[in-house]
Amino acid sequence: MQTISDRSATGPPVSADLLPFLAGAAFAASAVGAALAYADLDSPLRAPLALFYLVAAPAEAAAFALRRLEPLARIVASLSGAVLIDLLTAESMAGLHLWSPRNGVTAVGMVSLLLVLLGTGVNRSGDGRERTVKNTER
Repeated sequence: MQTISDRSATGPPVSADLLPFLAGAAFAASAVGAALAYADLDSPLRAPLALFYLVAAPAEAAAFALRRLEPLARIVASLSGAVLIDLLTAESMAGLHLWSPRNGVTAVGMVSLLLVLLGTGVNRSGDGRERTVKNTER
C-alpha cells in the first residue's frame, strides 16, 4: 500500500487528482442550483447557486465538446462560450417575453445538453480515421 508521500514521488502529482474532484464538486453545486431555481424554493443559496449553474453548465458542456484542445485554451474557450450562451439565451427569451428564472434554467440546460451530445461525436484522437495506402513497390 502506498502512502501519500510515496504516491506523489512515483505517480501523478496530487493536483492531477484534484481536477476531477473539483469538476465533480462544480457539477454537484450547479445541479443543486438548478434544482433550487426550478423548484422555486426560498433559500439564501438559491440565487448564487442558480447563477453558478448558469455559468457552469454551458462551460462544462463546452469543455467536454472541446476536449481536443490544450487545457488553457479549453478553459478560456469554454468560459467565453458559457457567457455567450447565457447572453444569447437571455436576450432571445427577453425579446420573446418568455423570461423567468425557471425558463432560463431550462433553456440553458437544454443548450448545454445539446453541446454534450454534439461533443460525443468528436474523435478524441486521430486513431479512428482509416487511411488506405497503396503499395507502389512491386
